[in-house]
Amino acid sequence: MKRGPVIAEIAAWTLFFPVAIVLLALRLLGYGRTTPEGRIEALLAWYPARWRAQHGEELAQILRDAIAGGRGGFRMSVDVAREGLAERTRAFRWQPVRAGFLIGTGSTMLVPQGIVAAILSQFDLPRSWFLALYVGPEARWLVIGFMVGAGLLLIERGTRTYTAGCTRVSSAG
Repeated sequence: MKRGPVIAEIAAWTLFFPVAIVLLALRLLGYGRTTPEGRIEALLAWYPARWRAQHGEELAQILRDAIAGGRGGFRMSVDVAREGLAERTRAFRWQPVRAGFLIGTGSTMLVPQGIVAAILSQFDLPRSWFLALYVGPEARWLVIGFMVGAGLLLIERGTRTYTAGCTRVSSAG
């Protein structure tokens, strides 16, 4: 393999990514917009929609005043973006993430580690990645039963977590 093209490609990517990241950051901070209103709109996009509906006009007016007064530089844009990300973090709902983790883990325990392992234990096949096939025959069904039971429990808990989060959001809205 020739080293010349590989080195040139590595150099090109090494130079391209930092430049691309800087250009993307500047675009997300509103640079390149032709009007101050466009820049304000880009800066407000860092905040969640619910927050913008409640406080967006106030922040937009503060940004207009700062830009008109000559204080709307790069540092102000970075501060607004940082606070917008902090607000998004505070507004993030963890219930769907937790429910998805529980349901995904439970499904993995139930189907492949429980049901499929039970079927494959009846045949003389290679062990593959099924935990129950790695224990002795006397403990195999105990492991399969544990996987099925734990999988069903996790799926039930994940479903309960998700529906509790949905009813809490619908009653709050």
